[in-house]
Formats: sequence, C-alpha cells, structure tokens
Amino acid sequence: MNIAMHELGIVAVLVVYERPLDVVEAWPTLLAALVSSGREALQLRQIIIYDNSPEPRAKPVADITGCTYVHDRNNGGTAAAYTRAAAIAADSGIDWLLLLDQDTQLSPEYFPALALALAPATNSATTPGALVPWVYHGLAPISPARLTWAGTIAPLQRNAQLRFFRDLTAIASGSVLHVPSFLELMPLPKSLWLDYVDHWIFRRLQMRCRPVLIVNQVLQHDLSVANASQLSRRRLLSILEGEAQFQKLLGIGANIFYPIRLAARVIRYLCIKPRLAIYTLAWAFKRASSVEL
Repeated sequence: MNIAMHELGIVAVLVVYERPLDVVEAWPTLLAALVSSGREALQLRQIIIYDNSPEPRAKPVADITGCTYVHDRNNGGTAAAYTRAAAIAADSGIDWLLLLDQDTQLSPEYFPALALALAPATNSATTPGALVPWVYHGLAPISPARLTWAGTIAPLQRNAQLRFFRDLTAIASGSVLHVPSFLELMPLPKSLWLDYVDHWIFRRLQMRCRPVLIVNQVLQHDLSVANASQLSRRRLLSILEGEAQFQKLLGIGANIFYPIRLAARVIRYLCIKPRLAIYTLAWAFKRASSVEL
C-alpha cells in the first residue's frame, strides 16, 4: 500500500443539538474509527463533539482519548463548530476535516473510501477544496447538487463516473474540507450560522479554484427542513438570512430570479402554513427597507 495513505490524518467534528450522544446516528461508527485508526489507511486522529444545546446534552460519560467536547450554550450553529474544529485541526497539523451532524448515518465503509479518494488528491497538482459523498433522504437524492443559472439547487442523480462540476454544491454533513483552503475563507459572514453555511463554503472554494470532488459512497441523512410545515420562525429566518448571504456569490441571472423565487415560496407557504408566509413577507419588507438608496 502507498506510504502516503498511511500518513493520512483526519479530524471529525460532530455537531449536536438537544440530543444525547447515545442516539446520535454517526457516533458508534466514529468511535469505532477512532479506536482502530492506528490500523487504517486514513487515521481518525480526533473527534470534536460540538454541542449547541442550552445545557450539556452530548458529553461522553467517560473521558475518551482523542475526543474533545465543546459546549456552546449560545448556539453558534455549524459556522462556529466548523470554525473551531478547523482551528484545532490546523494546530494539530491535520489537513482534512470531516463534517457531521446528528442526523447523518455514517457507514463503516466511508473511511476506506475516503482514504482511496484522498491519497491521489493529496499528491495532485491541485488539492481539492472538499470531497463530498452521495447523500440521500430516504430514496430522494439531496447531495451533491448543481447550482443552476437561476440560483436554484438541483440534486444530481447518482453517477459513478462523475468526478466534479464547476458549479457543484453539497450539504455539509458527510463532507470533508481541506483545512488550509477552508481557513482562507475566514471569517464567515456574521449572518451565516446554520443554513446555507455549506453552500456558501462550497461556492467560495470553487471561486478560489479549489475543486469539489465526489466520493462514490452513499450516506443517509434525515433532512430537517424537508417538511416545511415543521419549520419554526427562527429556523425560517435562518434560512432566509443564509440564502440572502449566499445570493451575493451568484450571477446576474440568479439575482434577477431571486425575488421571483421568494414570491413563489410565499405562495407555497400560504398553502402549507400561512404563518410562514407572513414571516417571510415581514422579513422581505424589513430587508428592503434597510437597503441604503
């Protein structure tokens, strides 16, 4: 086996909110990978559990070598978790960061697949900014996806021959970031804390000519925003603010269609949960009135 593969190290950050660790989907696989990392081509050097709950909920019952628990009672979202984890990885001299949240099922086969994908990537002339798996919500593909000219996000159908698109995006959970490339994007915009953090990162990486590659592995993820009727006001506002920030990175076609997409969403919310339509309109009017003329 290639010597370089034995030297591959990775840090994993597991973002948790209001859930004990023993029911977090990816935890058993992560823990097994940490224990056996010395025998694997891709060595999981550290797990960072980032708990955004108001009170500690996901702290391991016993100290685990290589596992760091961080409690953020102010709920900095995924933005704070990824930033903190990237800094820890950089301080440890590790170039790769695996992003996970509590709703992703991590298969044991994923780490060997990452090792095979990362070995040539680390030896190539252009280091990728990220590697992303195929992610499904049940039977529906949700990631990776293609950014269309109109600014919509269209999930791709699985294709084992596909390597990368120039306008590729993905959800964060299950993805691997190249830490030095990610740190070049700092600081993240203040309006990004949870929603659209992932799409903003992937867009910025590709704008800096850091390709996003696809790993031919399938993960399952319970997409929390799949059912719009379950959205809270805070989560909806997070989506709207994150999307508006992400919109700044897109082209003229996407910006022209942005108000049309917002209007279509209001109509859809009127049919599903009228309160969401009212929140969206209030947000849009407030945002429009705050724009300097």
